[in-house]
Amino acid sequence: MLPNELVCKACYKFSDIITDTECGETICTHCGIVISNDKSSQQVTPEWRTFDVNQTRNRSRVGMPMTLTRHDGGLSTVIGRPDKDASGHALDNSMSSMMHRLRTWDYRIQVGSPTNRSLKNAFQKLDILKGRLGLPGNVIEKAAYIYRKVQQRRMVRGRTISAAIAASIYIASREAGVPRTLAETASISNVPYKEISKAYRRIVWNLDLKVPMVDPIKCVVKIANKMEISENIKRHAVNYMHDVITSGIAAGKDPMGLAAAILYLSLIRSDEHRRQLDFASASGVTEVTLRNRCKELNIKIPQLN
Repeated sequence: MLPNELVCKACYKFSDIITDTECGETICTHCGIVISNDKSSQQVTPEWRTFDVNQTRNRSRVGMPMTLTRHDGGLSTVIGRPDKDASGHALDNSMSSMMHRLRTWDYRIQVGSPTNRSLKNAFQKLDILKGRLGLPGNVIEKAAYIYRKVQQRRMVRGRTISAAIAASIYIASREAGVPRTLAETASISNVPYKEISKAYRRIVWNLDLKVPMVDPIKCVVKIANKMEISENIKRHAVNYMHDVITSGIAAGKDPMGLAAAILYLSLIRSDEHRRQLDFASASGVTEVTLRNRCKELNIKIPQLN
């Protein structure tokens, strides 16, 4: 039932006029009179599902929402595997054979074209990487959108689907501000680093994408949470990173290596002790890079140490 605030022509009072979409009746909530009974009226509004007048403001949509992470947009249906009728009884042999043929043809129609088969294979890998990398839904939707553009430009030819999917995830993570490095994406997706980097450069060049830089402050938080560093040291490192960004030292530097160096220098001031190897492994950089960043920070901003 869909309410609408109008003036009832029977009681001449301002009340909610409810339209029952199932039987086509229009009812006044004040006097209860049926204003019209047009059974031939057809509902053109969305199929909202409500069980009470008070629930009309919190309507819920019926059916699965559209998504780019499925090759068909999430609009197709699936014939279930259990060969049972509505009462729960098993089907006879002829009906079971017919349902098996219908199920086979339904699957063939959904993935009938090579494009749909390629998209289905790619989005299955995308769903696997979503759980492994712990990415939110908006990043996965953006990655699916980028991959669809890549397939439309026919940039997947000569390269693996896994590399294109991993590069799309990395680009979507950069645009959403999620701190994920290319090396981390390569190690989790089991795709060589060089192959993903080549696919990444080709996608950015051909699609003319403006990929933003990774926020170094988020890298500080990520490394600190991974190493279970205390909150006081984390806050000091974040303030330290603000000063480093303001001074312009962070320009052209790897944000993960710079964040690891700042956390290491902040940890020296406290009573906690961690090895440089621990920071290097947590940030994905070498110990040489970590030491070089620490020396540079000690020279250019000595007052913060």
